[in-house]
Amino acid sequence: MDVEALFAALTRLHPRSLQVLLARFVAQGPSGPGRSPEAFAAFYGVEQPAADVLLWRAASELEASLSGKPPPAPASFPEELAAAQDLARALAAALPASSPRLVTLVDALRSLTTHADAIRDRLSAAERAELESPQYARETWLRRMAIVLVLALSGWFYFKDDLVLRWRQWTTPVTQPSPGR
Repeated sequence: MDVEALFAALTRLHPRSLQVLLARFVAQGPSGPGRSPEAFAAFYGVEQPAADVLLWRAASELEASLSGKPPPAPASFPEELAAAQDLARALAAALPASSPRLVTLVDALRSLTTHADAIRDRLSAAERAELESPQYARETWLRRMAIVLVLALSGWFYFKDDLVLRWRQWTTPVTQPSPGR
């Protein structure tokens, strides 16, 4: 699979699905790119079946993105669990899967590991471009101004009664001259 098509499909994914796929197949580990299924489950702090379902959901979204379709609707949990177990077995097996759908999906997922260095480089370049963009700087300054405004208003409402009391003490009331003087 071409790295251009993979990267374009990855950029169309939901951020959570992207993170799952990167953590499982692209992240640099001690033994090279990608994590083992056990290390992946430990990374997320879940049991192996839950990690398999998490991976299945992200992989099915990647498959839809590669084919230019919208993400699939969620299936019932028993169906997802069975599909996740099939995917886990297909990823662990050296021979191609029996299902044609799993063959293409496993090839796409394995090509993530094959092109892990290029994908990491492209993601780093995209992150640098985002951080250096004028739009990001403008958004950052707008957030800072909003925080200062919230702090100023909070301080005003917190000290308002004290400030009004002191203002009344510091100013002398204007009185009308009494009649007859």
